[in-house]
Amino acid sequence: MKVKKLVIELIGTIIGSFIMAIAVSLFLLPNQLSSGGIAGIATITYYLLNIPMGTMILLINVPLFILAIFKIGKSFFFKSMIGTITLSVFIDFLERLQPLTNDRFLACIYGGIIMGLRYSTSFKSKFFYWWN
Repeated sequence: MKVKKLVIELIGTIIGSFIMAIAVSLFLLPNQLSSGGIAGIATITYYLLNIPMGTMILLINVPLFILAIFKIGKSFFFKSMIGTITLSVFIDFLERLQPLTNDRFLACIYGGIIMGLRYSTSFKSKFFYWWN
């Protein structure tokens, strides 16, 4: 039962990472919009230093992961690593595609909606057993 729960959480995390990568790579990043948090800092460094966003997300998160191992535990560390690595890979891969819109207002709306879908996917996978 515990393995099934872990697999469902990891699948939800990977799907959520892919959905967030779509929002960032196809809507926000090409229109010079920032999502906030670590991804927002990575967006700024992308435009200032021309460092790929996915790579920068990984670099910024390394100290946080080291801290997480000692403060929060190995389970959280493992799940966070999976989510961050897949997000970084998906962003760097999808960044090569053409943006779906060049209108900043529409990119902001669509990017925000898609990011909301990402959060609901991740939360649903974590609370799957409560809803069944």
